[in-house]
This record gives sequence, structure tokens and C-alpha cells, in this order.
Amino acid sequence: MDSGRHERHHFVLVHGLCHGAWCWYKVATALEAAGHRVTALDLAASGAHPARLHEVRSFEDYSRPLLDAVAAAPDGDRLVLVGHSFGGHNLALAMERFPRKVAVAVFISAPMPVPGRPMSTVLEQHLEGDSTPDSFLDSTFGVMERGLENPAETFLLGPEWMSQRMYQLSPAEDLTLAKTLVRPAQMFLGDEAMAGENVLTWDRYGAVSRVFVVTEEDRTWPAEEQLEAAASCGPGVESRDETTMETESGKQQHHFVLVHGICHGAWCWYKVATLLSSAGHRVTALDMAACGASPGRAEEVPSFEDYSRPLLAVVSGLPPDEKAVLVGHSFGGLSLALAMERYPDRVAVAVFVAAGMPAAGKPMTSVFEQLSQEEQPADRYMDCEFVTSGDPQHPVETIRFGPQYLKQRLYQLSPPEDLTLAMAMVRPSRWFLHDATMNEDVLTAERYGAVRRVCVVAEDDVSSLSAGFQRRMASLNPGTEVRAEGVAGS
Repeated sequence: MDSGRHERHHFVLVHGLCHGAWCWYKVATALEAAGHRVTALDLAASGAHPARLHEVRSFEDYSRPLLDAVAAAPDGDRLVLVGHSFGGHNLALAMERFPRKVAVAVFISAPMPVPGRPMSTVLEQHLEGDSTPDSFLDSTFGVMERGLENPAETFLLGPEWMSQRMYQLSPAEDLTLAKTLVRPAQMFLGDEAMAGENVLTWDRYGAVSRVFVVTEEDRTWPAEEQLEAAASCGPGVESRDETTMETESGKQQHHFVLVHGICHGAWCWYKVATLLSSAGHRVTALDMAACGASPGRAEEVPSFEDYSRPLLAVVSGLPPDEKAVLVGHSFGGLSLALAMERYPDRVAVAVFVAAGMPAAGKPMTSVFEQLSQEEQPADRYMDCEFVTSGDPQHPVETIRFGPQYLKQRLYQLSPPEDLTLAMAMVRPSRWFLHDATMNEDVLTAERYGAVRRVCVVAEDDVSSLSAGFQRRMASLNPGTEVRAEGVAGS
């Protein structure tokens, strides 16, 4: 289809509870391919947003990324807001605040509040209907203390609930991605913005064009309830029905522990993890500290040890008779090395995929020293963002990959939706170049050097780690098996 023949719009995509901008990665890619502008948002403490759950004090704070995005839109740029599930409440608040900036609001299986009534009404009615013992399966409810008079209820979708109720018609890798990235969330049922009867008005929220998309095969909110909710929303609401698209092994099983590279998270393994799980293996894809969906900020991680703590905890917690296959990409190779040194008897093999592989008896920073001797292009880091903060005597340096760097150096051979996902999920990270663990001879031949290692050389890698450099690192580690692979997908 020739997108040039169609009117272009600016779509703003808002996720539901426990999710983030990442869940729109296919939709966002399709819209951009059709020539539209797309903004997929992380609401506060969701997706890759750095805020912690307890820092989000109100529904307004939770909605702030959307409110700021709509407020910042030029007056002539009328937006198409799209919200899924709980995201309908966020849409409603933005419509009330900025009615002249919204061309249309699309509620996809999402509560559509009625002007003059509390926003929480539809959600409360839905929750009252979910009273059977298995309504929420393995999803969990909790209470987060903010003082005795201000507790906050939290909610986290469980893997079985997602498998049976939300992703049952999705490709298997999308379920894997969701299991990796969901974060606890709040429903804000007692919040002033959710409970107030005069928050939404007919002359502002009610004046914006609205479309209610009914998902016929939705198992979280029955279609008939969606239709009833749409009918109760007053005049001018378009209702559209949509059906969702439908969507083994006799080999030895292993436990794979997957470790991402800098600025990334467990999410980047979603296809690999799905393939391994489908083959009957056990898979643990990890977020290092302040990465992926892990709460906190990069500058708050005090040391490389703390950064690697999620991996060290998993390996140390393995049953005595179990050995894991550790797989690390890029900077993740250094975390693998530390885990191998600490727990050599718990690692069956360590696989370095285009990853930093330090040599025993040398500081881990020697990888960066060797890399600095490599011939690099003048625009080596392109549009990457570097930030220095903290005490000038002990500065904290972070890096965040830029969109062009991701597109041209990391995802140049990947499907476009994977680039969209990466742009939504990358976060600032530290290299810990001045960290004690990184600069001391912590890796020994007796422990780290005794673990079986495989170096997977990515022949088509155009980032900092050239194929030649990957082979030189392997040559400094006697006994390393080297396997060359062309880069396929992500």
C-alpha cells in the first residue's frame, strides 16, 4: 500500500496495567511503515521508566508521561490517542485536560469512563464480576505501605494468567517477552482523579471523538461486557468489533541463563528464549541492576558487583546437582566472567556471543584497553548519549544508545519491529571503568579459567566488537571453542 496516498497521523500509544511501551512494538512498526508518526509511552514505573512503584504517589503522577506528551504537541498537531485495557483511564484524563489536541481517542478493550461519573466505576464493576476462585489465577495482589493512613494496593499479572487469558492467541515469543517485562502496578481505585465525580466533563472529555474497539475473543473482559460498557458511554461513541488473530523434543534439557549487553535487558532475548523453551530447555533471562524492567536508575548502582548481582544470585542459588549454561552478549560477557570465577562448579559452559571475554590473571578492564587499540570510525558512537553526574572527584558516567546507533550498528540486520522494541526499551547503563572489581586481578586460571567456554563470533558485527577482535579475545583464553556465525535477526 502506498502510504503517500493516505493522510498521516500522530499516534500516541498507551499500555495497560503491568505493561509498557514495549507491548506496542509490532503495532508501532506497522503504523510507522504506513507513514504515520508514532509515540509509544511508558507510564510512570512501567516498562523501562526508571521510577520505582512507591515513588508514584497518584494517578496523575502515573499518567504524567502521557499528559506531558500531549501538552508538548504543537497546537496544530491533533493526536490519535490509543489505549489498551487500564490505559483507557489515562486517555480519559488526557482528553479532559487537552480536548483540542486530540483528534480521536481509541479505546481497545479499555474502560471508557462516562462524564460526570468516577473513572473507577467501569473497572470496579468489572472486578466485581471477576469473583470466581480462578479469576486471576496466579496474578498477585499486595499492599505497599506509605504510612498507616496511605497504603497503596499493587497488582502483578502472573505467567499462567498471561498465558491463558491475555496472550493465548499470540506468538509464543510475545508471551516470553511479556513474562520478562511485566512490572507491578497500582490501580489507584481510591485516588482523587479516579474517584472524583467531576473529573471528566461533557464539554471537554465528552466533546472528543471516541472509538471503542471490542475484541471478540478477549478472555480478560468478555465481549458482551465491553459492548455494554460502550453503550453506556453516551452519544457519539463508535463501537467496532475486531477478532484477534490466531495464532517438542527428545534431546537433553539444559538450564540456560541469558545475560544481556549494555543498555539492554532480558527483553532482548525474547526470541532466543522462546526457541530454547520450545525445545524443552529451562530458560532464565535476566535483567541486570537498573536494566530492562528492573527498577532504579543506572547512577544508583554503586558497583559492578551490584550490577551483576541478579546473575550471581541465580547461579549461587542453583541446586547442588545442577549446572547452568551461561550465555552473555557484549558487555554481558564480563558479568559471565565474574559468575564463573565465583561459582565454577555451577557452570556447565559459558557462551560468549560477540561478548567481552577477559583473560585470567588480567583486570576485566583490559578488554576495553585492547578495544581502544582497535581502529574505530570517527563517528564510533554516533548519536549515543553520554552523561556525567555525581561527585566531580568520583564521577558516574552513563551511556544510552541513540536511535541511529541502534539502527545502523546493532539492529541493521534485524526485523524492523525489533528495532522499534529496542528504541522503546534501551536505558542508560554504566561501564564501571573505575570499579575495583573491574580493575583488580579477580579472575584466576584455577576457577574462571577452568570453566568450559565457547566464543560465538558474529562475523557481520559492525558495532565496536569486530570479528577479528572477538577472535583475539578468545586466543587469550586457552581452550576456548570458537564458532563463527553470521548475524541472523536479533
